[in-house]
Amino acid sequence: MNIIKKALLPIISLFVFASCEVEFSPNAEWTETPVVYCLIDQDDDTTFVRVQRCFLGTDNNYQYVAIADSINYRQGDITVIMEEWNGALGSDGLMTRTGDAPRRIFNFDYQEIVNKDSGAFYNTVQPVYACPTAGLLDTNCIYRLKVIKNATGDTIAQAETSLIYGQMRLTKPNNVTLFQFAGTSGNRTCEITWSAIKGARQYQPVIRFFYRDFIVDQSVIPWDTTITPHYLDIPCNTVKSNMRDPYFTTLLEQNYFFNTIKNALKDSVCNRNAIDTVLVFINCCTEDLAAYIYASHPAGTFNSQDPFNYTNIEGGIGVFAARRCNIHFTVNTPVSSMSNYIKSLKALEVGF
Repeated sequence: MNIIKKALLPIISLFVFASCEVEFSPNAEWTETPVVYCLIDQDDDTTFVRVQRCFLGTDNNYQYVAIADSINYRQGDITVIMEEWNGALGSDGLMTRTGDAPRRIFNFDYQEIVNKDSGAFYNTVQPVYACPTAGLLDTNCIYRLKVIKNATGDTIAQAETSLIYGQMRLTKPNNVTLFQFAGTSGNRTCEITWSAIKGARQYQPVIRFFYRDFIVDQSVIPWDTTITPHYLDIPCNTVKSNMRDPYFTTLLEQNYFFNTIKNALKDSVCNRNAIDTVLVFINCCTEDLAAYIYASHPAGTFNSQDPFNYTNIEGGIGVFAARRCNIHFTVNTPVSSMSNYIKSLKALEVGF
């Protein structure tokens, strides 16, 4: 299951300027603005929707965000549904909604989670809306998310998206060349090349590195050995698509790859070995999510002055989009103790 985690909630301030003869007021009448986050992936077993609201008041904003009713809708206040509409594929490769009515409706159930990080916002209980969608989403369809206010029956927020579809191929690395780094010493890289799939506007490869801890208890005879499997996900650079190129390539630097492993394991000391395969995930997303990410983190950084200058939510803010996070390929790694790959692992001095 994938839950949308750590969703940021905006605190909207409204300033009304008037002439010197008119009293200045920093606040306006309270208006309801839903904040909606939902990412759909046909490979997920459950789709989650996060719905909260912006607020405006006369007191300290930090006091408001700590109160559940200020930012959360109470159970029964709203209904969340997702409509499935027939889609038509245009010459530009984009799907558009067709028909006079949805062919199916997914109803989302109210749930409460308690694993939100602490901070200024209320975090004791967090509401989410969930619907089982395993094997049910159709790549030939358009999906429209709706948030309905039960007291009036009005749709207070909505948005739509198509899915990402098609078969992807990973050409490099492969089980002939193996997952390894080539080039001159100090400037070695691993080339990652994959084919485009329909609807994907941005890609990010992620390398899943597997290893096992061996912990030996010498207090008993014979010695008791505990073997614990682990993995680390190591993200690569993102690559934007112009929706025309058939293949994409990025380079993974050897120093970055091994330093990430070392930094993750340096505080725990035990004997380890690496599994002789890695998984190469090629995560991707639609135009709306790519635009939201770019607007939230300009120039690839996490220092945005205005993290909410993009939204595709009609009547609110946030994002409703599609992604693929489960496309992956198994690639063998070198096993020879003389290989650069194994030597580099041992040189980390974290137990390999």
